[in-house]
Amino acid sequence: MLECRQVSYAYEPGRNVVSGVELALTAGDFAMLLGPNGCGKSTLLKLLAGLLAPQTGQVLTGSRPVNRLPHRERARMIAVVSQSQAPALDFTVRDMVMMGRHARLSRMSPPTPEDHRLVNEAIGLLDLVELSQRPCNRLSGGERQRVAIAAAVAQQAQVMLLDEPTSALDPAHAISVMALLRELPKRPAILMVCHDIQLAARYAKRIVLMKQGSVYADGNPEEVMTPANIERVYGCNAQILRDDHGALCIALQQK
Repeated sequence: MLECRQVSYAYEPGRNVVSGVELALTAGDFAMLLGPNGCGKSTLLKLLAGLLAPQTGQVLTGSRPVNRLPHRERARMIAVVSQSQAPALDFTVRDMVMMGRHARLSRMSPPTPEDHRLVNEAIGLLDLVELSQRPCNRLSGGERQRVAIAAAVAQQAQVMLLDEPTSALDPAHAISVMALLRELPKRPAILMVCHDIQLAARYAKRIVLMKQGSVYADGNPEEVMTPANIERVYGCNAQILRDDHGALCIALQQK
């Protein structure tokens, strides 16, 4: 569905932020992209989204470079939720979620009943019904994040790329969003940048662990979130536990 082949990128000559990454996303993936600050996670997400062009290597869908796809075609395939959501003038929450459907509409055509149904569904899933007519410039940062996620859900893309979508959410909404994305019925491929390794270990089906611009480990949480890997990547000690339901819990300690 989406594939990196030896992808590298540098903002300054000779200083790669992303270096030789090999990565493939397929339908049903619910993958967390983890790693310390500055290791290249957000840049890799932009490369996968076609917002940056690789300086070496390729990001492909099938045999086609993603950054060369026409904008509307790329929007039908890939939904992107950025790290921060700026206030959006006086558009309402419903207006913003409907914008997720624009790549599916014929030019100058009004939304169809199906578009309205999908928007209503996304608004309900993200707990935004009571806010649906509120202007987005009157929302909190966490509420704007939920609006952006709702628009991405309504977009019904084959791939969803999310950059720290739970960073401004309270714990209840963060857990709700993780559970929702994990079980989306259309089975898109999802890759999410996440700094909360507890949430990642509990909900991810796959973890991609980055270090210094490269993929250090890639696999299921039990394989990747080991004390040795956490020590080598994050520089801290870790104890791996399980709760009463068998979910992974990670206790971190300073070295």
